[in-house]
Parts: sequence; C-alpha cells; structure tokens
Amino acid sequence: MVLCIVAMAHQTIALETLETLKGQSLIQKVCTFSATRNLCIEVLSSDPYKSPNANLRDLAIISLRVAATNASGILGETKILIDDDKLSPDVQQGLSDCKETILDAESQLEDSIAAIMVDSKAETQLWLKAALAAIDTCDASIPGDDDILSIESVAFRKLCNIAITVTKLLLNPIKL
Repeated sequence: MVLCIVAMAHQTIALETLETLKGQSLIQKVCTFSATRNLCIEVLSSDPYKSPNANLRDLAIISLRVAATNASGILGETKILIDDDKLSPDVQQGLSDCKETILDAESQLEDSIAAIMVDSKAETQLWLKAALAAIDTCDASIPGDDDILSIESVAFRKLCNIAITVTKLLLNPIKL
C-alpha cells in the first residue's frame, strides 16, 4: 500500500513538472535525453516567438520544422548537384533517385507536424521513422562510401533524432 502511494506521488510530481515547465527550463530538461544535447538546445531554442514559453507540444513542432527545413536544404543541394557535369552518370542518377526520397522525407516531416496538431502523437513516430528510412535510401542510392551528401544526411539524422526524443516524451510525459 505504501509503495503504491509513493509510486502514485512520484507520477503526480512528474506530471506536474511536465505541465509547469516551459521555455528554457523545459528545453534544458528535454535535451538531457538527447544524444546531441547542445544541438538539441540550439534547435529547440531557435524559434524566437515560441521557444521562450514553449510547452512540450510546441517543442515537438519546432524540432520537426527545423528537420523539415533541413530536408528542404538537402533537396536544393541535390537539385544543383544533379546538373553537375563533373559527376559521373551513376552519381547523377543516384542523386536523382535521392531527390525523390528527400521529397518523401520532407513530406513525412510535414505529416508528423500535422499528426501532432491533431493530437495523433503515435502517428508522429511512424512518420519520423519513415523520414529516417528515406534518408537511408537516399544514401544507399548514391555510389561510393563517402557520398557527396553524407554531411547533410548526418545532420538530418541528428535533427530527426532530436524530434524523436521530443515526441517520445510527448507520448510518455511521465519519464520527464
């Protein structure tokens, strides 16, 4: 009986903390769960309007928007590289294939944002995993061990992993 009361009290405290933390306090706490803590803090603090008073849902949307913007940047770079005559036809074809998968990833991130907006948090995780799979497919479609988009794809993965961290906490707020 005592153990049950202690456990219930602990859960209540965790939920109260989740509901009361906002802005930088919440960002600092959330980013302790990220493998890239400093990048996480930078990303979640990047929205000058939302970040200062952000709740967990706001932080999830911020992280997804940053990842989607990154995907757009990769897409732009891919489009430029496709037309580079110095690249082999195999690499150009790989980039062309990659362009399609990055479009998919960008769309999946937008779907993740929409899922959060309609409070379908579990669906968000599925879309995020699909976006990560898309960048893996992109990397695999470009020949060579060190493809020309490798730096961008590493950054994209980090941003998606930050979004996954935040959305997992949104799904299971007691862990905060």
